[in-house]
Amino acid sequence: MNTVGVLLSKREWSKLFSQKNKKDEIWHIYAKKGRELDLKIQFFTLTDISLESLKTQAIEIQNNSMIKKDTVDIPSIIYNPTIFYKKKYNKKLRELSNHPKFQVLNEHHIIKKKELCALLDSYSDLKIDFEEENDANNTLFTLYVLGQKKLNNKWKSPIMYAKDSNQKLYYLEDASLDVLWECSQRVLDIIHLYYPGIFEIGIVFSLNKNGSYSLSSTCSINTIVKDIFEYNIKMCEKICKFPFKVAKELLQQKNAHDEISNEYSLAYPSQSTELLSIPESEDNQIMLSNEESINLWIKFKEFQDKEMCLKLPMPQSKLITSGQISIQFGINEQTCKIDIIERDFPVKQNSYTNPAEVMISSSLLRKLHIPMDLIYQLKISNDKVIIGPSIGLLLGENNQLYNPTYMEKYSDRLMEYEKFGGLVIAFSTRSIDWEEKIAYGMMYDPTEKKWRYDSAPIPAALYRRNFHQNLDRINQLIEMTNKNLFNSHYFKKSDLILLKDEKEIRNHVPATYLLKKIDDLIEFVQDREKVILKPVSLSRGRGIFILEKNQKQDDGYILYDHQNEFLRRYLIPDTKGLGEMLKKLNIFNKQYLYQTYIPLLKINNRPLDVRVVMQKYDIKSWKCSGIECRVAGENEVLTNIARGGEAMTLEEVVIGTGINQSYDEINESIINLCQKFCNLIDKKDEHYAEFGLDIGLDQEGFPWIIEANIFPSFKGFKEMDYEMYLKIRSQPIFYAVHLQGFSVSESEVWSSCETYNNKNSHFKS
Repeated sequence: MNTVGVLLSKREWSKLFSQKNKKDEIWHIYAKKGRELDLKIQFFTLTDISLESLKTQAIEIQNNSMIKKDTVDIPSIIYNPTIFYKKKYNKKLRELSNHPKFQVLNEHHIIKKKELCALLDSYSDLKIDFEEENDANNTLFTLYVLGQKKLNNKWKSPIMYAKDSNQKLYYLEDASLDVLWECSQRVLDIIHLYYPGIFEIGIVFSLNKNGSYSLSSTCSINTIVKDIFEYNIKMCEKICKFPFKVAKELLQQKNAHDEISNEYSLAYPSQSTELLSIPESEDNQIMLSNEESINLWIKFKEFQDKEMCLKLPMPQSKLITSGQISIQFGINEQTCKIDIIERDFPVKQNSYTNPAEVMISSSLLRKLHIPMDLIYQLKISNDKVIIGPSIGLLLGENNQLYNPTYMEKYSDRLMEYEKFGGLVIAFSTRSIDWEEKIAYGMMYDPTEKKWRYDSAPIPAALYRRNFHQNLDRINQLIEMTNKNLFNSHYFKKSDLILLKDEKEIRNHVPATYLLKKIDDLIEFVQDREKVILKPVSLSRGRGIFILEKNQKQDDGYILYDHQNEFLRRYLIPDTKGLGEMLKKLNIFNKQYLYQTYIPLLKINNRPLDVRVVMQKYDIKSWKCSGIECRVAGENEVLTNIARGGEAMTLEEVVIGTGINQSYDEINESIINLCQKFCNLIDKKDEHYAEFGLDIGLDQEGFPWIIEANIFPSFKGFKEMDYEMYLKIRSQPIFYAVHLQGFSVSESEVWSSCETYNNKNSHFKS
């Protein structure tokens, strides 16, 4: 018998465990409906779940008796009818939902009214009024429509009911409010596109005294079940059975998939580095006209026509050899008729602020799903028109977090949007219509300089911003974008191990190993005397330990714990005690590596390291976009800015340390090493465009690659030089523009091997 879990609040768990609930309480209905579907139902709380051991304690209801299970495996399918209000519980629920072994039905339950209004307002064809705060006295009834989603993403609405001001409940027949039902279905369909983790939700309307209705809010399945439980037990049972039907279908799909996986190995698209070559721009001009291509700035104007048609205001060109041409926007392509409207257009004045007007038929506009309020670049080459650039920020799978406020942190990447124009949309792989190739997410509005809910074709270039994602969908996007998805693989700290034998850099990589056996670690400490232990998947100095031999005690060790705000030091008498301490600190329950400790160069007796930002400018070219030195705080060993460190320029550090090397010598050795690392990375089967390389300088100024960060923090740069910070933030967007063969107007301001110089506050060679 398959098992499905049900998440309870701590209060509900206590009530169930104390057996104070009645025989026909809601939880008994869940257990009963599960048995009807040949499913075992286990109840547990977020508090009791361990995502390290993947175990929990649980309660089962058998023959109306409570049976407590002290330790069970967390079921692979988990139904969540509960709203959690505390941050720690919502964080754990997100971790559970993101875990590859589990699927949670109802990752969250309600949508805040402000976000729901903004989302529905983005659909101009949806005519719906929203209840104002002062409308409460005008309300006759509150109307509830329940939506429950099937695996085919179609919604059922098994019940509509109303409550008056005295909370008396009235059941409404489906036919009695057809308009309300149709409106609810449209709202539910939109909710699925942006919040796919919701499987059940209540849409709440207000029926006003004048007979009109307005959308008030959303409510949880728990609210509706409790209402219906008191009113109509049979309807309540029907509602409660639905999620377990979905769970059973999911289990059947999973079992079928596992059987296939055992017989066949899955073939994923190759991820070779033979990516598209990038056409060179000519003097960074947007308008090109030669034998190869035509580029210009455009805006669209729609005209009504059933025929797929595009009208271009330009002279005749041999690049267009027929009246039919292929047009591409994002990854979508469509064949259309093309008309050349010969007119005098001031080519030299063509710019973002003075775009050419291109006529597009209404049928072609709908087919290509082009947002009309943006300025684009148009490129004609080999009987093909490409509209762009189209850039996607690929977010994680916590769709409930993504709203205009959340996206504000990305706005500083688009401060120079007018240099490239086009579409920028942030979305999750879960919010893609794979059949239509449409992404639903947050689009950047360059006029308002804000983000809005919107949709567009899957962009032609994708900047991956999260690694808690479904790999099948990522591989599908890599193939669909012709490998123009960059930062395609999570480069972990442990990946440095794979580079230790590369002759170009092996003398610059500290000896590094994954922690598997305590005996191997002890042997390493005996040999090196001092080592650093790091969690593979954490950054910014979190979870770090330093272990060294105790010189005053032959068999003893000293372990420095840097996990918390205050340093802890453990004196350990022997190897047995060391093993026990590491187990107590849960180090063996997480993936750790250990590495030779490099005695770092110091300034004013404070250790320092060097953060080098390496970014791609085109498919073959890595450049250093900036260098900062991070100096540890007082009495600190770790240099992370997040732990109280401060940023200094490399020149300041070289002078301040009095090292017997010049600034130019150290600067050159660091950049050469970073270039070698990036060139090696380009030989691997992934597509990277940005690294934050942490370089340690030892007492002699010799550079060591300590870490390579795929998501580097730029906090030090932001404090040291805000203009530099903005340029670094913008560069991955510029790279996405170049990947598509479009240009960034004006010089991108940096030459190769740029570094920060404190005297003139800009990059210099």
